[in-house]
Amino acid sequence: MKRAYKRHSMIALAIFLFSILMLQGCVYQDPRVDAAVEDKPFYSWFNKLVSQIEKDPIYKRIPIDTTTQSNEFLVLLHDTYRHRVTKEEFSQRINTQYPDHQYETAFIVARLP
Repeated sequence: MKRAYKRHSMIALAIFLFSILMLQGCVYQDPRVDAAVEDKPFYSWFNKLVSQIEKDPIYKRIPIDTTTQSNEFLVLLHDTYRHRVTKEEFSQRINTQYPDHQYETAFIVARLP
């Protein structure tokens, strides 16, 4: 039961992140968000990450609940994926913003190229 809930939470998060971003296309959009959404290798990597998260029984959902949080996380993740931000800086920023999610941050960082 707990695993099914976690899986649905991660799927919901992934859908939330990208559906919000796609729906905002008609509204002013940060070009960095557009770049992340349109980056096919990043999108493929992100989907693999979500699959790995779903399989990890320890991983807890990071509370990214608003459009602003979603956009900020996506841009930071994309910048880190593209080596514009170091993994250390990514870790520091996420651990500062979400202090009870060090495991989750390390999980993501370990899978960044």
